[in-house]
Amino acid sequence: MNLTPSLLAILLAFNPAAASPAQTQATASTTVLKENFTSELSQDWFWGLGTWAAQKGVLRGFESGPRRHGPVKVRRLAFREADIRFEFRLEGRASFASFPMDGAAPRGHILNVVMGRRSFRIIAHPKKGESLDLLREDITLQSGDWHPVRLSLKGDEIRVEFNGKVWSAKHPVVAELKASFGFGGDSGGPEGERAGALEFRHFEMSHRP
Repeated sequence: MNLTPSLLAILLAFNPAAASPAQTQATASTTVLKENFTSELSQDWFWGLGTWAAQKGVLRGFESGPRRHGPVKVRRLAFREADIRFEFRLEGRASFASFPMDGAAPRGHILNVVMGRRSFRIIAHPKKGESLDLLREDITLQSGDWHPVRLSLKGDEIRVEFNGKVWSAKHPVVAELKASFGFGGDSGGPEGERAGALEFRHFEMSHRP
């Protein structure tokens, strides 16, 4: 039986399982990147501060060296819209983890999602050197626990599922081309690993057409 487009739409509304394999595949997400953190990082992780190591499925970082700055590790990957999932935990005196997204030089920072023991923030950088809180809310986060995170970027909207809640914000900067992303935060201070550490695992980025 040949179905007209309108009749097919009605059929699928009552029976989604009737979609053809080709139609189902067209709406499925496509995995762009999956990091297992079981061995040395690839050269696409091209820049960082602090000390980082990937082993046994976990990327671990802590502050080190003379520069007073929290640990950060950056990976090269161009994207606009994406669905991103990972888990993190804070050890010792570590106070927050972050997921920064940058544009190509000289654009610099575009977005940053900050997940702390006491606050959650979505920060936009409309221009180089400029910061704007799109969202800021007080939260309570336990140290030592693994916390799953899901970020969705679509058009000018960013949506974050984290700590049992869903946050969303809109700004034109969200739709900009990102040249890289990274992990970072505050690991507890200049005493290095003795002060604390940040850990990340189960990273996956996908794109839904």
